[in-house]
Amino acid sequence: MREFTEKEDRLTEKERRNLDILDTIRRKREVSRADISKLTGLNIVTVSNYVNTYIKKGLVYEMGLDISTGGRRPELLRLNKEYGYSIGVDLGAPHIVEDTVLTACLLDVTSKVVAKEVVKKCEEPQDKFIERVNDLIERLVKKSGIEKEKIKGVGFGIWGPLDRYKGTARYAVEKGGTFSYIALQKSVEDKFNMHSVVEHDSMVAALGEKWAGIGLEEGVENILFVCSDSSVGLIIKGELYYGATKGAGELNINPPMTEEEIVAPVRCWEGYQHGCCLRSRGIDLGIPTYSKIYFQRNKDAKSKILDMVKGNLDKITFDIVIKAAKDGDKLAVKFIQEAGAYLGAKIAYLVNLFNPEAVVIGRGVEKAGETLMEAVKKTVKMWGYEEAVKVVKVIPTSLGENAVAVGAGALVVQKIFTKIS
Repeated sequence: MREFTEKEDRLTEKERRNLDILDTIRRKREVSRADISKLTGLNIVTVSNYVNTYIKKGLVYEMGLDISTGGRRPELLRLNKEYGYSIGVDLGAPHIVEDTVLTACLLDVTSKVVAKEVVKKCEEPQDKFIERVNDLIERLVKKSGIEKEKIKGVGFGIWGPLDRYKGTARYAVEKGGTFSYIALQKSVEDKFNMHSVVEHDSMVAALGEKWAGIGLEEGVENILFVCSDSSVGLIIKGELYYGATKGAGELNINPPMTEEEIVAPVRCWEGYQHGCCLRSRGIDLGIPTYSKIYFQRNKDAKSKILDMVKGNLDKITFDIVIKAAKDGDKLAVKFIQEAGAYLGAKIAYLVNLFNPEAVVIGRGVEKAGETLMEAVKKTVKMWGYEEAVKVVKVIPTSLGENAVAVGAGALVVQKIFTKIS
């Protein structure tokens, strides 16, 4: 069943041509064979041969005639949206906060979202979690009204370091434990009779932004998608970079522990201020934690945050701090700016290391708006080398909470494109 193999081989020449031609048609919506030839660098005969195959398969159809610049008017080509569909599932952030959800999107071959479903993510055993995912997919398909036979596959965006040899994903170091994504794939494939593929959430988010987002200029080939401050999706020279075991992109270190540290109630590297910017503060950038620490140390502080939680510091959440900042609360702004500076230091390091054209920030933290983004950009400019900083564009995700799910679905669409023959 698993046609979408876990092995990350480079595309063959034919697969690369399929992807280049079909993606050009997808992006341009209506395009002639001659324009495809110009945009891809392939000769017109080669383009025509490939296109004829797509037409026979029903993936592409010819429509009206384009305006002629001399000679015969060219036929315009367009993707058949109803050729097939894909499902993308975001398996949720690794650290569960008040609004952590599983998100599933059903896409057509142009990567337009046809239907969407969400369900709250809970801490539960693996078998119960898999049941929750199956139920989510079933509700999505029913809601869409699309026949199951037309759905070509399902893609999953999952958290934590992946091991493609064992088929597992590991939670961040604070949580520990592993999750068998092979068990998830088998369950979904058996229930729905469709192919599946699993990738790191940050990787598919990067693909989603490149494939279906609106924030990047056409032709950008080196992109980083930063999921909060915990992981980064890497697109290098137009292709996803996975690493040796599919575990590339983790922004955390995994600190060694002595026997004393293992049993300690609070280990040094778990503290909010432990002196290492390589440790993640969590999916919420540690903003609620920083707020609580500040109010504990400054008993006389006045803030809309305290008003909203009626003085109960345990009720401070990421969304509450954001709302207070948008209402003009100076302390809330300060907390977000501090988090932005911390995140910016990580991004500056990545910019120096990879020299990308774009860094996209997502996984929910983009909801903090310009207060966060300006702090990030200021820090990147401060710590990054001028040669790299002058070309990089730091932006929030244009896909919002759908970034991972859309990217996972887009990965399936890419595989459909490459396998056409």
